[in-house]
Amino acid sequence: MSKVDFHIIDNDEKSAFFRYACRLVRKAYNKGYRVYVRTENEQDIKQLDTLLWTFSDLDFIPHAMLDRESGQEPVIIGMIEHQADSSTVLINLSTTMVKNYSSYSRVFEVVSNDPVSVAAGRERYRNYRQMNDELSNHHVAAN
Repeated sequence: MSKVDFHIIDNDEKSAFFRYACRLVRKAYNKGYRVYVRTENEQDIKQLDTLLWTFSDLDFIPHAMLDRESGQEPVIIGMIEHQADSSTVLINLSTTMVKNYSSYSRVFEVVSNDPVSVAAGRERYRNYRQMNDELSNHHVAAN
């Protein structure tokens, strides 16, 4: 059984969605976890990569994109299934469920309030519930 947290963003702006994702990444990284951020497409990877460098003047979050050579970066961004272990958290920004989600120590599903994201989030929620995973919801005011 996995612990899955749904973070429902009250803002449908893509920039607010990604800024919130950066804050989740920072929190997991600062707690010593490795992080895999799964995105929907190549454009999202690039946007998140840029934002992780610029969203905070005080934080440095070493990260790499999965499609490039990566060493020991604690944060990886990609859009494919990624091998995980119990020290890695998954932050899912895509509209599809990650098949190997149970290999992660924890799963964060980030859902914006646009209709496509909401419908996909509800479907993932139903799937997790059918697997008897521990679910929690967090409604987030993001700007």
